[in-house]
Amino acid sequence: MLRQLYIEWKASLIGGFFVVCSAVLFACTNVSSSDKMVFRYNEPAGIPTLDPAFARDKSTIWAVQQLYEGLVMLNEQNEVVPALAESWSIDSTGTSYTFLLREAEFHSGRKVTANDVRYSLNRLKDPNIASPGSWVLERVTRIDAHGDRSLTITLDRPYSSLLSLLTMPYCSVVDTTQALELATHGGGSGPFKFHRWHLGQKLILHRNDNYWGLDSLGQTLPYLDGVSISFLPDQQSAFLEYLSGNLEIVPNIDPSFKDDLLTRDGLLQSKYMEDHRLERSPFLNTEYLVFNADMKLPKDLRWAIQAAIDREVMIKSLRSGIGIPAKGGIIPFGLKEHQSNIGVDYQKDSAESIISRYDTLPDLTLVTVSNYRDLCEFVQGALSEVGWDIEINIVPSATLRSDKSAGSIGFFRASWIADYPDAENYLMLFFSGLKAPNGPNYSRYDNPLFDSLYQELSKSTSEMERVSLARKADRLLMNDAACVPLYYDEVLRLLPNRVSGLKTNALNALILKEVQLVVNLK
Repeated sequence: MLRQLYIEWKASLIGGFFVVCSAVLFACTNVSSSDKMVFRYNEPAGIPTLDPAFARDKSTIWAVQQLYEGLVMLNEQNEVVPALAESWSIDSTGTSYTFLLREAEFHSGRKVTANDVRYSLNRLKDPNIASPGSWVLERVTRIDAHGDRSLTITLDRPYSSLLSLLTMPYCSVVDTTQALELATHGGGSGPFKFHRWHLGQKLILHRNDNYWGLDSLGQTLPYLDGVSISFLPDQQSAFLEYLSGNLEIVPNIDPSFKDDLLTRDGLLQSKYMEDHRLERSPFLNTEYLVFNADMKLPKDLRWAIQAAIDREVMIKSLRSGIGIPAKGGIIPFGLKEHQSNIGVDYQKDSAESIISRYDTLPDLTLVTVSNYRDLCEFVQGALSEVGWDIEINIVPSATLRSDKSAGSIGFFRASWIADYPDAENYLMLFFSGLKAPNGPNYSRYDNPLFDSLYQELSKSTSEMERVSLARKADRLLMNDAACVPLYYDEVLRLLPNRVSGLKTNALNALILKEVQLVVNLK
């Protein structure tokens, strides 16, 4: 069940781009020369495929989100809401989910049917397809279509995270008649449809005039006439294109221009405030330190490590104010189960008092990869200030993966980006039934009470009960000092004031259905 998300693919589509003049790349979609509303953004890594079965990296996910939809989706409030399914019901056993489909059409003009949904989900499970998302449906035993508009998904046992899993782009519904063209042309029912792909240069999508979605006033969506995605590899060059009015978004703050754009506290520099705005939103990623429970570091010392770290200073000095200091548990800010006050805040004197009681402190080495050296050195410095000198060991990523899976290291840095928007996805990191190498419990934490809370959470279909169970489990982890949460991540996006209606969620979605552009003809 080891799950890796957001692996960067080396773009094979970029080659030769530098010989193309940027004026040629951007002229055909410049909002100042057309009355069409075209949203333009850049993907420096390229887009390897338009097939949702392989939507594992951000560049593919964003394109897939425009072309396809699943039964359900995650909205900007991080709630599971209807998409192609207008409603659903769960039977009393918690193992049978029945969906009623809305009236919707694929880009080809075909009506979306229950057989299309069944085909799409079975295709995801097909070993011949070899989708990296096949694990999403590992508990699904049957998928049955009942006519054109009804579908039942049957599980091997109750698993209440199914709806959250179905929001993943992997579970997009594809047009069965377009199966051979999914990678290069797409074949979905989303708000935009494929128009043209200039390999290595630009992908152009047009408005889906037959999209089912309506705004609150009953007007058809999307408002945009199209989407244009360029593949400029250099992010500094892309930033300059944005400042020239040739792109509608800077989707992430690259180090090459971060200091020019942001203050030390992560705010927009005053010179950009008149024409631009900086939007920040939670991103479901918890950065934390892991204790190997088998090595039995005393609980009071584990607590002291947490109390010795000034997370506010850490965020400002190392991350330019980007991120939320983790004063809660493993469940990140952005999920409704998050609790902001169950962790250990900065208490230097208390940490120093605990450490001073030990005549001899255990030898402790914090293991990390080179990208996080500064973060771990900050922790090392914080512990030194309270009287505990620890070592740092920088190892290759492959070595860290192997050693933590084998249980041969006692203390290391980790992060967990949510596979799906559910607290269960974080709590499973400490479930004893998923101890590595059989799962992602690298801490080897083993607490029968926690296990029972996790198992009840996995079965319950009551939202109120699930929130309560998740919060109890997270509090238990913090009471046991099972790990050291450092910060919860954020996404920062720079937008020109001419863009309105852009939405996202805690999984960094690009929701363009309600985007509008003010066309400046001066």
